[in-house]
Amino acid sequence: MEPDKALRLLKGIIEECMGPSGAVDGEKFFSLREVDAKREEAVLVLQGVAGLPEGFCQKIQADPNFTANSRRIRAETLVSYLKTAIKFIDAGGITKPKKQILAPPNFSKLTSTMPGLEAVIEDRWREAQRCQHVEAHTAAVILMGSVLEGLLLCKATLDPSRAYQSAKAPKNKEGKAVAIQDWSLSVLVEVAADLGWLKTDRAKFGHALRESRNAVHPWQAVAMKANFDESTCRTSWEVLMASVNDLLK
Repeated sequence: MEPDKALRLLKGIIEECMGPSGAVDGEKFFSLREVDAKREEAVLVLQGVAGLPEGFCQKIQADPNFTANSRRIRAETLVSYLKTAIKFIDAGGITKPKKQILAPPNFSKLTSTMPGLEAVIEDRWREAQRCQHVEAHTAAVILMGSVLEGLLLCKATLDPSRAYQSAKAPKNKEGKAVAIQDWSLSVLVEVAADLGWLKTDRAKFGHALRESRNAVHPWQAVAMKANFDESTCRTSWEVLMASVNDLLK
């Protein structure tokens, strides 16, 4: 809806709520239901207006003042919200920051051992951000974890002799070294920290990302009571970027 049209409609609703004295007059409404109908009319207008604070219409509908057994209180509450909305519209609304996709760093130093691997990791780097932007939080965290795992495996594969010599390198039942390609993300994080590829504190956060990444398994997601949100994604992304910086050094 065009701002000018929305302003006319909202100001018209306010005028319908005002008495001759210039104050809100609840007596202009014959019943509580009539005030509620005017509120719903206002919400319909506001839903077509861009730039209002997120959840503004939901806040109006959930305001406890609209349950008061008073036409005046309900009308005053409605007018207060509409005056706030008009201020935002007059100011041009709230401009949401543009959601950007950060380009991946140059992974070629790590991915040179397997042709095509760099492209896959770059795709997942970008896709994780796209998932975060559309609030597909679980998918975003899983992809971030997969990027970390892929890069740690690359690092170990580039320097296998050191990797196998790490005190954190796993052994099988016969005491023989387990092939690097079969190492779990948990082992990769431990080995990377032991060899200084990751800073110690980074490894701790890396384990947190690993545990979140395990939500890829529905059973595990239920067991860990996974309930990822935007904050989870932001934290996981910071962990991933810091870990990548360590590995590329």
